[in-house]
Amino acid sequence: MTEKEIEDIFGTNTIFDKDSALYKEATVVNSIKKAQIENVEDPLQVSLKEATHLDDAKKNRYLHLAELYTSDMEHNLFKNQFNLNADYNDVTIDEWNDFLADRIVSMYIKKHKRTLLKNTAEDNLANPMAKNKRDNLQLIKNLEAEEQAENNRNICIIRIPDIYDED
Repeated sequence: MTEKEIEDIFGTNTIFDKDSALYKEATVVNSIKKAQIENVEDPLQVSLKEATHLDDAKKNRYLHLAELYTSDMEHNLFKNQFNLNADYNDVTIDEWNDFLADRIVSMYIKKHKRTLLKNTAEDNLANPMAKNKRDNLQLIKNLEAEEQAENNRNICIIRIPDIYDED
């Protein structure tokens, strides 16, 4: 197809023209959003700062490890303590193991793994060329059931006695 035919089908594309007002506006909005995102603290670090089960020394060490871990989250998400030690030599295998086993950290990682697996399975379902549709459906079903079980675990039922007016 020639550029003229593409232009006839899709119209003129002024968004990609760097001199256009739309491009400049999008660039400004994008830079504002990026600045806002950079100022937001990572939820893992916020949770670790508020953790009551950690003493100050361990809390500071875990905050440092959380910073290392989240700096390349996409690649670190499925790594174990041995792989993390290979990438970050200044941290021992035992320190990584303790960090990954902490309840706050493990829940944070589990949440992101679950989201990533669910999105991948949904993408595979949407792809007409992908195989194992039944496996993807089963994975989504299992992840949703696990998520529901976790949500139900936080429910506490308390019986409050009835109050009768003795007038």
